[in-house]
Amino acid sequence: MGKTIMVISVAILVLALGGCRDDENKRLAEMAERNLERQAQQEIRNTELQHQVAEGTKLLVEADAAARGTIVEIHRDVQAERQTIGAQRDRLEDERRQIAATRIRDPIIAESIKAIGLLAACLVPLLIALQILRRSDTTAESEAVAEFLLSDMVADRPTIVRIIDATPKESHGDTTGRITHHRDADLDT
Repeated sequence: MGKTIMVISVAILVLALGGCRDDENKRLAEMAERNLERQAQQEIRNTELQHQVAEGTKLLVEADAAARGTIVEIHRDVQAERQTIGAQRDRLEDERRQIAATRIRDPIIAESIKAIGLLAACLVPLLIALQILRRSDTTAESEAVAEFLLSDMVADRPTIVRIIDATPKESHGDTTGRITHHRDADLDT
């Protein structure tokens, strides 16, 4: 723009010195002045516009920097949330595995308890029978019981077992030679 002003100024001087008429010179000089004023105003406007563009660019750069800072912060927040969510997902997966293992293990434990209970229920009668068989192997007890029963049976008045003598006087055909308990004998007398 500075070159155009110079070119116009030189052109005006050349024309003025070239010997043009005064009226024409005046008119050309006025035109040149008007053109110079217009150019000066345009330069002022251009300068103002450039200043506004520079200010706008500066504001745009600042806004862009702020936006980038915000984006970086948001990105950090998102990364932190991803890490938190990842940790929570890992905890949930561990809990799910534990629950699955418990679901598999609990029925096995329950069946084991049932089997042990059934085994104990089956072993109790066997243990009782074994105990009885051990105790019955002692001949001293068996002999003592047999002797007591024999002495009671041979006694005049038996207390445990009573033999009923069936003679023809008493025609009790169904009671001949039968051994009854003492209770039955007491009922007869």
